[in-house]
Amino acid sequence: MKHTFIKTFAAVGVAMAMTGAALAATTIKVAVPTPGKGWFAEMHQWWGNEVEKRSKGELKVQFFWGGSLVKWPDCLPGIQSGIADMCWVSSSYHPADLGNYMILENVLNYGDDYVAAVKASIDTLEQQPDMVEELKREDIVLLMSHISGHGPIGTKKKLASLDDMKGQSLRTYGGARTDFYKELGMNPIFMPFNEIYTAMDRGTISAIGENVVLLGNAFKLNEVIGNVHANNPPGANGNGGIIASSFFIRGEKWRSLTADQQKMLKELRLEYGIRYASKLMEDEAKIKAQWTEKNKITFQTSSPADAQRVLKAANVANEIFYKKQEGAGNKNVRAVYSFYENARKKYEEQHKKTGSYK
Repeated sequence: MKHTFIKTFAAVGVAMAMTGAALAATTIKVAVPTPGKGWFAEMHQWWGNEVEKRSKGELKVQFFWGGSLVKWPDCLPGIQSGIADMCWVSSSYHPADLGNYMILENVLNYGDDYVAAVKASIDTLEQQPDMVEELKREDIVLLMSHISGHGPIGTKKKLASLDDMKGQSLRTYGGARTDFYKELGMNPIFMPFNEIYTAMDRGTISAIGENVVLLGNAFKLNEVIGNVHANNPPGANGNGGIIASSFFIRGEKWRSLTADQQKMLKELRLEYGIRYASKLMEDEAKIKAQWTEKNKITFQTSSPADAQRVLKAANVANEIFYKKQEGAGNKNVRAVYSFYENARKKYEEQHKKTGSYK
């Protein structure tokens, strides 16, 4: 009888301990605008698994896929209001709130070393004074970086030159790229990524600006285009792309975490950023090959004359964007971008010297 009582007592104790541990776990609700399957889902799920493992179960990650909890353009208010704890916040959807962050979307904002760009963006958000103050004001903390890869133009047919796009409508993410396309004689239309497929399919737009390969693949844009033009300047494979678009956690949730949990998440942030960017560099080539074989999509680069036009248009557009942001009250956007560019070039040199992205 005594032994039975002891065993029962022990079992109850274990059950209570397990229940207590479960109750003690903190859930992080993550709103994801992309589908629950595919490249992005795998990357995000890896992050979630690592959070749970490294926190020894103290943190649980709950994903809400495909914009089911918060729509992409609503991510910033969605986390600030507590609907979600984390969301994929894109600066161009919130230009009045994230003016300094948005300046990182200048045209020609990175080359072929995507890891260097991600590292530089993390440094900028963590260290550049104006950027730090902006995130503090919005009460959000960066946890998962994103980089799109180069932003080419997706069209139905191959272009003889960029002159073929004069007067043609194309979708854009916004920022400096709006004036970039205008300088090239095109008619840019701001449009969220999840609306592109239908617009291109129906002929509402003639082309897709920032037709980034990986995200385009997730949204099946390879079904509605026949050609990809790099729209590159001299000596480059592209004109840069999206970097000011990442997963942030709301400040209130962040402050509820322990110091050890915060430290772990910041360490994971860098590891995730390197993993994300390096895998993107590897997989872009694979997806292009699939598009060529399966969809018969052609890929082309700028002619020497077009490359010079792209360079000139990019420089003009960036200067317009600087002045626009300064006029909106973001007086130090040039300092923000300079910090980012210096950091990016530093990391590019390091990577070339060491042969490693670590």
